[in-house]
Amino acid sequence: MVRNDSKPPQARRSDAAWNIAAVAGLLCIGIVVGGVAGVVLDRSGLLGSHGPDSGTPSLTDQAADATPAQERGEARLAPVPADGRPPAAWEDAVDREALEAAFQRAAEEEPAARAEEQADVDERAALPPAFSSDRSLTEPAAWQLHAVATAPDAGRPMVAIVLDDIGVNRRNARRAIALPGPLTLAFMTYAEGLPDMTAAARAAGHELMLHVPMQPRNPDIDPGPNVLAEGLPAAELAQRLAWGLDRFEGYVGINNHMGSRFTASPEGMAMVMAELKARGLLFLDSLTAKESVAGSLARRAGVPFAERDVFLDNEPKNRLAIERQLALLEQVARDRGYAVGIGHPHPATVEALAAWIPEMRARGFVLVPISAVVRHRLAVAGRRSGDG
Repeated sequence: MVRNDSKPPQARRSDAAWNIAAVAGLLCIGIVVGGVAGVVLDRSGLLGSHGPDSGTPSLTDQAADATPAQERGEARLAPVPADGRPPAAWEDAVDREALEAAFQRAAEEEPAARAEEQADVDERAALPPAFSSDRSLTEPAAWQLHAVATAPDAGRPMVAIVLDDIGVNRRNARRAIALPGPLTLAFMTYAEGLPDMTAAARAAGHELMLHVPMQPRNPDIDPGPNVLAEGLPAAELAQRLAWGLDRFEGYVGINNHMGSRFTASPEGMAMVMAELKARGLLFLDSLTAKESVAGSLARRAGVPFAERDVFLDNEPKNRLAIERQLALLEQVARDRGYAVGIGHPHPATVEALAAWIPEMRARGFVLVPISAVVRHRLAVAGRRSGDG
């Protein structure tokens, strides 16, 4: 036989061209065969859905499992002949009964899978990711770190007194700080000199909270600057909330200033709860609206919370009316084991509290900060959960 390299150059080029054409022809045949097989499989419903969005592996994916297909009740495919061409009767080679069973299982499982996926979407929409967090997962939450330590209540009814709007009027703030404690003093976000006032309050034994302006239903009432309002763009709402939360340090959580409209807004309160969760803070609902969703969203987000039981000074200059509200507060605490009263540092309120605190202690009540009520609520919820 004559060696190829002994052929004339024209003959060698002809042989090379023929070889390239042959290889190309084989590749085309393979592509056509593969395409035909794919179409047949796809039309038979056997290829299923692939990719990260499919959620469920296809039958051909499952065939790679070590468990035999027959034991899993899946469709069995006839092997492709050695010549690469699909069999003439592909569908006849499929176990139709097993295939229908597989389709039936998929149809039964799909509604539940879709419902679970939709619930997850709804939850993400209701509780958006928190926009800041500087807290380690291993350290105690901020509300626990900043809580005022209290002696065990020894079964006595607990009463928490929260005074709102602290800091706007300096003289009233000093009077509130001078009261025997522990009280919970909620400092207004837009008050001046907050670091000095809050340090003095903490040195006097009081617990600190942040009083956050929220939108009321009455548009003629001005709740103050950087109010959290329904309908604000998410970025603006986040910025306003962060501004308030960064005004001073050492507080256990926040409560709402006004907010009869905003606390009824699921979207707005969900963002608030997400941020409180990230920062490890609690929430006290002043309950300025019966439609408030704060409690339900706090539970869903895992935010410790409490709710106001009695407003003390709706008649801010009437000391007798304030004393009647304090008596009502005692009754709630006696019946339930704890009660939360909210007032303001009005002169009449401060005077009534100064006289009432030693008297209530003598009657067997214990004055506690809001964190003690929250801790009590968590313990009760834990016992109920443990009981099944």
